[in-house]
Amino acid sequence: MREDVRLRGDEAALFTEHHERLERAVARAVTAPHQVIEDACAFAWLQLLRTEPERGAIFAWLKVVAVREAVRLQTHRPTEPLEAPDGEPAVEPEPAVDVETECAAREALAAVAALPARQRRVLGLHVGGFSYAEIGERTGDTYRTVDRQMASARRALAA
Repeated sequence: MREDVRLRGDEAALFTEHHERLERAVARAVTAPHQVIEDACAFAWLQLLRTEPERGAIFAWLKVVAVREAVRLQTHRPTEPLEAPDGEPAVEPEPAVDVETECAAREALAAVAALPARQRRVLGLHVGGFSYAEIGERTGDTYRTVDRQMASARRALAA
């Protein structure tokens, strides 16, 4: 049997032999939190299972894959940690809210909610991108009825 043939079933032995050394090597190569290093190494092991590379220089291959993944994770990681230092979930910062915009949106929703059900349904379908003819097909109304319902809804919302 040739040595360049892919070996299968040896993944557990490879993991036992190289895992700790791989984490140390990646930690020396990339300045990143321990979780990022662990995730990058796990990604490398997953890639080993997916691609079945040649086993001749497997540690070097794992290290290159893990270092690249650690750099990618470090570059694209969120500004807030996923967990606070005490192990509790980090609180996501609230997005900046424009009070005037939020008030206007609430008023618009209240106005739409005050419309009769038929007008709300027709308006909702129109906002969803349906033409008057398509709305008529869905509701069983004629084109003229859809037009009247939309006109009534617009008048009510404008008032």
